[in-house]
Amino acid sequence: MQKYKSFLLAVLTGVLLGLAFPPIPFYYLAFVAFVPLIYSLELRNNEKFFLMLYTTFFVYCGISNWWVGSWQSDSDPFLMASGIALSIVHPFFFLVPMYAYVFIRRKFGLNIALWLFPFIWVAYEWLHSLTDLSYPWLNVGYTQVYNLLFLQTADIAGVLGISFVIVLINTIVIRFIFAYIGLKNSNTELSIFKFQQTRNLIFVIVLLLIIPYIYGIIRLNDYRHEDFIKNNRNLKIGIVQPNINPWLKWNKSVLEQVVQHIKLQDSLISKVPDIDMFLWSETAIPFFDFSMNSDHNFSFLQRWVDKKNIPILTGFSDIYLYAKNEEPSVTAKKVGNTDIFYDSFNSSILLDTIKNEKPRIYHKMKLTPFSENLPFVETLPFLRTWIEWGVGISSWKKGEEQKNLQLIRSKDTIDIASIICIESIYPDFVRGFTSLGADFFVIITNDAWYNYTFGPEQHFAIARMRAVESRRYIARCANSGKSGFISASGEEYGILPSYQTMSSYGNVALNDEMTIYAIFGDYIAYLSTFLSLIFIIYGFFIRKK
Repeated sequence: MQKYKSFLLAVLTGVLLGLAFPPIPFYYLAFVAFVPLIYSLELRNNEKFFLMLYTTFFVYCGISNWWVGSWQSDSDPFLMASGIALSIVHPFFFLVPMYAYVFIRRKFGLNIALWLFPFIWVAYEWLHSLTDLSYPWLNVGYTQVYNLLFLQTADIAGVLGISFVIVLINTIVIRFIFAYIGLKNSNTELSIFKFQQTRNLIFVIVLLLIIPYIYGIIRLNDYRHEDFIKNNRNLKIGIVQPNINPWLKWNKSVLEQVVQHIKLQDSLISKVPDIDMFLWSETAIPFFDFSMNSDHNFSFLQRWVDKKNIPILTGFSDIYLYAKNEEPSVTAKKVGNTDIFYDSFNSSILLDTIKNEKPRIYHKMKLTPFSENLPFVETLPFLRTWIEWGVGISSWKKGEEQKNLQLIRSKDTIDIASIICIESIYPDFVRGFTSLGADFFVIITNDAWYNYTFGPEQHFAIARMRAVESRRYIARCANSGKSGFISASGEEYGILPSYQTMSSYGNVALNDEMTIYAIFGDYIAYLSTFLSLIFIIYGFFIRKK
């Protein structure tokens, strides 16, 4: 009976984490979500617990990421297969910090293991964001994106700092429970937790909750949207949401899609003539032909920019054609049956009225695993043919240079961080744009693959964390939504109704402030990884406690 009790408790952790994750608004559940799992591990003692742990995080991933397979009538079978694979494989990654915790618990005892668990968890979340297999979408810190006051602490330690506090509160709660059990049942092993002493930790929990809220009140006042816009340089950004079927856009006339965007822009500027820049979504200009996309010959659009004197930042498919005497990369593909090789990039381009010798282009550097590129394909090029997806150009090449796109207005140069789709879930990567001098962020994406699911809302919610970490305004344009704006305090405004063809606008403030997180990055992750490794390595040389 106890075996089933521990299993059900572990599953409860998965349910609580899932219900705390956006867009479900029960963020407060995260502060006790790990308690059932840690308690269940003690119930099972030295029994095998692989299935119990796997089921826990299978439930968490299922509630939070069920939408990845798309599950629409038009959905590509490959995308559905990717969603199924993610739901099965991704829970295995969560076993890493749990097995590390169990190892330390056996070697050093329960007391030390509980103190180390927040460090172990944060080390895992950081390490899980580093390779081509990275998928830091489900970091527990994101459970607090709707907790606006608590969210403000992200400018100190980022999302990983919030994860640390959440897990720390969980471990203090379980200490209190263990102390009570040890006192009530005269449990020798749990008697290490003195009830009178552990009760004092409740005061620590109160501080861990109250201090962030006090800090949040102060910072929200510092970044009040109306005042911050009034007191800082700002731009009026027009957003064009075309709501084009993503499965059909690659076979649809590019010119027809561009004309649709222009009509939406013309309609908006007839009412609001002082737009400073228009923002289009990811791959708003899909593949036209090899010559036009490689030469960046968008004269049909540049003429509108010159006539209206309004720049456009848009996503497009960039093509690099290799010269005959040039060695192609390992990811290069052939143009039909010719001997000409090319690479394709998921990119953004800024079409401005001020002409430069080189076009202002950014190539996406963080590609969605399996959907946009096969992990480690540069090292194992023979795997590339495994992911020739039937939609779009497929198999994008990874960009090699992180840079801002410079918007030149009169004598003023404005640095824009052009963040493409999944790049917005990588905190340290986005911080890199801030270090390069970004005045504000734009996020262009095409979440229409996941219409009417949690996906678009979750993706937008995660961007709120990026705004607070660097205190940068965000203009976000998605093909079918969620499009709109995020202030430096993480508050959303000017949201366009999803699944509608329309354009709208909003003002974004420009900011060159460097927050603690923007300066020092994931310092809490470095400390956590170092500390966890020290104990794990030392644990191999001592006997079980």
